[in-house]
Amino acid sequence: MRKISVVSALILSIVATVWATLPKSIFASIPAIIALVLAIYGLYLSKHKIQPKATAQLAILLSSIALIFSVSKLFITPPPAEEKVPTEQKIEQDISDDENDLENDFEEEEDGPQDSINSNSKQK
Repeated sequence: MRKISVVSALILSIVATVWATLPKSIFASIPAIIALVLAIYGLYLSKHKIQPKATAQLAILLSSIALIFSVSKLFITPPPAEEKVPTEQKIEQDISDDENDLENDFEEEEDGPQDSINSNSKQK
């Protein structure tokens, strides 16, 4: 039972340490807590059976590092910036500006050909 708890704690602590370096590092706290509990249980069994404690201590060290890193990263990193979404008022202004520009373009085009026709007929 001691070997199973120590090995599983060691594997979970390594996974938690790797996850703690990723952007969503808060998820690394779950395997780190589980690894910490298993490692403490393995250390407890090692003391009672007078067996080596080095792997259990390593698992405790790695899981505590992962837990500290994932929780501290939560407080140190700033929240993501909010995206700027144009309001409806700005969209309506943009649409009305486009319509005004379009009307002005048509008025200018209509005046141009009529003047040229009228000027040609006046010349004849």
